Amino acid sequence: MASAGILFGLMFLFMFLCIPVGIAIALACCGLALITGTVDLSLIPSKMIMGNDSFIFLAVPMFTFAGYLMEEGNLSERLVDWVNKLFGRAHGSMGVVTIVTCAIFAALTGSGAATTASVGAIMYPLMRKAGYADQDAAGIIASGGVLGPIIPPSIPMIIYGSAMGVSISAMFLGGVIPGLIMAGGFLVYNRWYAVHHKLPRSEAKYTVKEKLQATWKSLGVLFLPVLILGGIYGGLFTPTEAAAAAIVYSTILMIFYKRFSFKRYFRVMQRTASTTGVILLIVAISNAFSFLLTKERIPTTLTDAAVPLLHNQYIYLAVVIIIFLIAGALMDTAPALLILAPILVPIGVEFGLSELHLGVLMCIIMISGLITPPFGLNLFTISSTSGVSFEKATKGALPMIIICIIVCILCAYIPQLITFLPSVVGT
Repeated sequence: MASAGILFGLMFLFMFLCIPVGIAIALACCGLALITGTVDLSLIPSKMIMGNDSFIFLAVPMFTFAGYLMEEGNLSERLVDWVNKLFGRAHGSMGVVTIVTCAIFAALTGSGAATTASVGAIMYPLMRKAGYADQDAAGIIASGGVLGPIIPPSIPMIIYGSAMGVSISAMFLGGVIPGLIMAGGFLVYNRWYAVHHKLPRSEAKYTVKEKLQATWKSLGVLFLPVLILGGIYGGLFTPTEAAAAAIVYSTILMIFYKRFSFKRYFRVMQRTASTTGVILLIVAISNAFSFLLTKERIPTTLTDAAVPLLHNQYIYLAVVIIIFLIAGALMDTAPALLILAPILVPIGVEFGLSELHLGVLMCIIMISGLITPPFGLNLFTISSTSGVSFEKATKGALPMIIICIIVCILCAYIPQLITFLPSVVGT
C-alpha cells in the first residue's frame, strides 16, 4: 500500500500544480521508481513505447481522421435535410431533428465535439426560430453530441478494449442499446418540453417525392455506418481495417459532393495529428502506469482490501458510478479510463461482473461528462458555436444530464442492456 500511496500521492500533487494529466502520470511513475528502487527507471520509456505498439491503436487516428473528413465535408447538412423531411411534422420537430441527426452523425464521426459543432451550427438558429429558449436549444444540441462516443465507432471503447484485452467489436455492439435508450430519453424530454412550452407545430409539408429525393441525397452518408459495422460483424474487416475503409469512403464522398480540396484535407490532417497525438501520448504513459501497478501488486492489494468493505456487486457498482461521474466532470475520458479501469475492473471481476459490461458502463459514464460542468467539452463547444454562455448551456443541459445518469444506472444494474447484442452476434 505504501507504493500505491507514493504513486497516487505524486500524481495528484503534480495535477494540483496544474501539470497536464499525462505528464503528471509520467512524473509520478518516475518518482515511484526513484523512491522505491524496485523498478529500473529505464523500463518506463520502454513500456511507454510498447504501449502504442499495437495494431488496434491505428484505429484511433484513422477513425478520428474519417470523422473530421465528414465534418469538413459538411455532410451534416444532408442529414439535417433528410431527417427534417421525415420528422418535420412532429411536435417539437426541431428538437427531434437535432437529436436524430446527432445520433446518425455520431455513428459517422464517433466524436461528441464534432457532432455538437457540425449539427449545432445548423440547428441552433432553426431551434431558436421554432421557439426554443437559447439555453434549452444549446443544452439539447450539446446533449445530442454525447451520443457520438457511445454509438459506434467509439474511441474511448477502442482505448479501453485495447488496454484491458476486451474485444473492440463486442465493445462497439455493447454501446448500441444504451446509446439508443439515451437518444430515446432525449426525445421524450424534447416532447415534454414542446408540449409544456406550447411550441407550434411546423406547417411544412413534404411530398413522398421530396422525401425520396432527400433520402437519395443522403444515401452516400447513411451508408458509412453500414460499411463500418457491417464490415466488422460480417467478418470483412477488423476494426482497424474498417477505420481505413472509412477514410477512403469519406474521401470519395467529399470528391463526389464537390467538397474536396487539398487545403481542407491538410487541415483535417493537422486536426487529426493534434487530437490523436495527445490521446496516444496518454495511452503510452498509461501503459507504463499500468506496468507499475501490476509490478507493485497494487490492483491485487486494493481488491483484497475493497471486496470485504463493498460486500456485494450492487454497492460496488454504485461506487463505480459515483467515481466515474466525478472523474468525467473533471478529466478527459482517455486518461480517466486508463488510470481507473486497471484498479476498479479487477474488483468487479471478483464480484462476478464481466470486463465487457464494466468497460462499456465506464465509457458511458465518462462520456456523460461531456455535458457535465465544470469541464464539459460539448458545453464549451456549443457555447462557442452559438454564443450562449457556458452557464446557460449547462442549465439547458441539466435535464439531459439527469437522463444520462438514469441510463448509466440502468446499464449498471441490468447488464443485459450491454451484453445482449455481443452475446447474440457471438463477438
